[in-house]
Amino acid sequence: MYRLAAGAISVDGSVVVDFYLASEIALLEELFRGRLLMSDFVELELLEADIRLAAAQTAAFSLTEEWNFFADLRRRKPGLGLGELGALTVARFHNAILVTNDRQARSAVEEFEIPVHGGLGVLEYATEASHRSGAEAVRILEEMIRQGAWISAELAETFRNKAFDAD
Repeated sequence: MYRLAAGAISVDGSVVVDFYLASEIALLEELFRGRLLMSDFVELELLEADIRLAAAQTAAFSLTEEWNFFADLRRRKPGLGLGELGALTVARFHNAILVTNDRQARSAVEEFEIPVHGGLGVLEYATEASHRSGAEAVRILEEMIRQGAWISAELAETFRNKAFDAD
């Protein structure tokens, strides 16, 4: 089974923005329909940028335990924004995979053993699950980079090679 094939997905704004700028937000909705979650903090960030992720369910915090976790994480990880903190909290309390490109958020989840993937992981899953060909995934990656996504040259090259091997 593919890494992102099952279970809830807690999405951070960084990945959504990259797919939006590459005109591929529909791919996120297609891949994760019915299991895509976002915190109300992420939803607000996206709305302020006039980005809508229609397939996502907003998972607002309702438990004191969630708010306490959020506050503790905010105190201990001051470099994280509200969106990243919200996405992490949703992932933890909904047993979801965190999807983020934020390096600090990816580092923070290790402490809580929350599975995490980034935009490249989403593109890899899209090819594994035959939603996009390797060439299409590389085109999306190239557009993300053209639009300002920061992806190391080494990771991008590794992805290109792997995507073309899959075709």
